[in-house]
Amino acid sequence: MIESLLRNYYIKNSIATGFVLLVLFSSIINSSINYQYNKSILYTNIDNRLKSMALSINMFLDDSFYDRATKIGSISNSEDSQNILTLSKFINNLDVEYLYTMIKKDNKIYFTSSSTNNNEINTSNMTRYYDEYEEATDVLLHVIENGKVVYEESTDKWGTFRTIFIPLKTKNGNDYIVGADIKIDFINQKLNSFIKDIIITQVIIIFILIILGFYFIQISRKELNEIMVIKNKLDKEILEKTKELEKLNNSLEHRIKEEVEKNREKDRQMIQQSKMASMGEMIGAIAHQWRQPLNTISMSIQNLKYDYKEDKLKDEKYIKEFIEDNNRTILFMSKTIDDFRNFFKLDKDKKEFDIFQATQNVIDMILGDIKSNNININLSGNSFELMGVESEYQQVIINIINNAKDALIENEIQNPKIDIRISKNKITIEDNAGGIPKDIIGRVFEPYFTTKEHGKGTGIGLYMSKMIIDGNMGGVLSVNNIRDSAIFTIRFDI
Repeated sequence: MIESLLRNYYIKNSIATGFVLLVLFSSIINSSINYQYNKSILYTNIDNRLKSMALSINMFLDDSFYDRATKIGSISNSEDSQNILTLSKFINNLDVEYLYTMIKKDNKIYFTSSSTNNNEINTSNMTRYYDEYEEATDVLLHVIENGKVVYEESTDKWGTFRTIFIPLKTKNGNDYIVGADIKIDFINQKLNSFIKDIIITQVIIIFILIILGFYFIQISRKELNEIMVIKNKLDKEILEKTKELEKLNNSLEHRIKEEVEKNREKDRQMIQQSKMASMGEMIGAIAHQWRQPLNTISMSIQNLKYDYKEDKLKDEKYIKEFIEDNNRTILFMSKTIDDFRNFFKLDKDKKEFDIFQATQNVIDMILGDIKSNNININLSGNSFELMGVESEYQQVIINIINNAKDALIENEIQNPKIDIRISKNKITIEDNAGGIPKDIIGRVFEPYFTTKEHGKGTGIGLYMSKMIIDGNMGGVLSVNNIRDSAIFTIRFDI
């Protein structure tokens, strides 16, 4: 035991050291990723700002200006001065350094308007109309031909900037360029701020790790001293627990057998209750199924007396039709009994069966009961084959349909209906009874849980259905509400 405690002590120390290194390494990686992310966001924001500001020039200079600003002398000094003043006031106290417009003539770039700053005003070094931009880059010289917005970083006599060039055209077809500059120093200042924040964060993390490391060392030392102190106590406790375990083991096997047998007996009783409940419901369904055929046969027999008086019994065609009509009625009643017998047969061997046909057989068995309550039941979709016990699947379908029927009757639904849809690996059973209350929908599959009056429900139908689908057939039975409908879904992984 003491060896194990010491081993754990060293393992914890190794884990703690690894954790510190992992946190430190992760923090460095995260800082790098965070820096790149913030840098990307910064450049995106700057580029969006440049584009917005460049396009804003056209709030002050319209097409008539650009149509006139095509050659030297076409814009007066006073108009140019007014344009300089307007653009300069617009960007005052903003991050943008310059706003300007340009044209291209004879493979040269000329300014047609530009903002300025106080330093240029004081030194009379402002950019004026039709001043040539002698340091135009190759990108700028071809921006009109390319017809695309261009961002670039370049250096000229005014400084180093990140710049946008946007080629535009007037309604009269005259090409011009709008541009905006932001100083690279401004961008670097923002990036340096990010780096400063990252460094501060790293220092704080390292400081916290140092404090935690010191604290952990103190705790580890104390723990190491306590290991030897508690050794004797642990040995004594282990000896006592060993004796208790030996005593428990002697009785555990017997207790497990008892509990297993109790659970089996409980399941057998629940299954029997479910079967008896289903049998009672099925007998009621058969009674409904037989009521109309029996009435038909009874009326047919009663009519024999009148037919005899009218000498119809001598007519061979009449006798033949009489026999065929009653045989069809009797065959229908016989089929109902066969379906009932097949449903309750004890054969539990798994085999492939047709889901659609098995569902249709259930509907046929209970159709009389359903119709007697003016409920419309529909079956649609495409069938699929499933490996399992057909009668167990049918018992689930009957349980869900009966629950839907009871809800429709209890809630006195107008135009009640039950829709059964079959797809590739799914069966849904939907009614329009108003859905299941939210406070109980999570409990409908619990054993003995029922919302029906005492004596009208066992509370095991849906529980057994869940056991059959999830436990015996490898599927999943679930329920949810959609609008005024409760939808039971059976899904198989095939």
